[in-house]
Amino acid sequence: MDMNRILDYMEAHLEEKLTNAQLAELAGYSEYHFLQLFKAYTGETVMEYLCRRRLFRAMDDLVAGSKIIDVAFRYGFESHSAFSRAFKREFGFSPSFLRTLRLELDCIGGNCMEQIFLNSTKLGTPKGELFAGLKELLKKNDVVVEEAVLDEVYGVACKVYEGKCRYCRDEFVTHTINVAMLLADMGADADTILAGLFSDISERNEEMDLEAELPENVWNVVKNIDLWHTDRDSCPEEVLLIKLAERLHNMRTIEYLAEEKRAKKAKETLELYLPLARKVNNQKLLEELNDLGRKYS
Repeated sequence: MDMNRILDYMEAHLEEKLTNAQLAELAGYSEYHFLQLFKAYTGETVMEYLCRRRLFRAMDDLVAGSKIIDVAFRYGFESHSAFSRAFKREFGFSPSFLRTLRLELDCIGGNCMEQIFLNSTKLGTPKGELFAGLKELLKKNDVVVEEAVLDEVYGVACKVYEGKCRYCRDEFVTHTINVAMLLADMGADADTILAGLFSDISERNEEMDLEAELPENVWNVVKNIDLWHTDRDSCPEEVLLIKLAERLHNMRTIEYLAEEKRAKKAKETLELYLPLARKVNNQKLLEELNDLGRKYS
């Protein structure tokens, strides 16, 4: 069974009433067998998954300015209070708080999704400012890295990607700094975070000898990143974390790609990266990849 086909169907019909029996019939299985397969694939029951996806879509609608009562009924909740309870249980704050926060941040600037998803930064942020943010994040999360080592590895990353830009025209190294920040937010160890500064080896300046330039423990992670493209099953866990963080940042900036490429990336995210993300056991990572993948597929 192609479970992604069922999930795509559910995503397209979140505003409608969906039943286990209806979805099982669509999948071509008995209801009992379908429910077992669904739970094994997603880690949730059908109704748990549906509720979560409806709440994420509701969150988008609220951020866009929809009224709470309209959103509640749109996604099948029986009352304003039932919707508010489910929303607060999922996200830790009420929908009215989200609306208030959105209005405040519209005035002062900011990101009202920081409590829901992993750390994020604005496009166009200079690399020096991002690197300062990485330092603060490491300190906040009690990740111990000698400042001299951190500065040295950052300097190597700047040289490795010198002259290269992303499709959004930011310096390429800003992408890998964001990857490192996501890894820090995901609880990765220091070596993995530093290796994240070299997450896209294919874009590197090949004249540089990274083995000679990097600390041995960081190089031992970086040298395995190429395995992702040639022998994914043999990739160490550190590389898996790096590539998941890299994909998340790529998906956050996917609107700068042509529509055909966006759809291809989104499909790949759902079919390849999402099953791997379930193994990492990081709910924020999983939900945002799922949310972005389905939004652009």
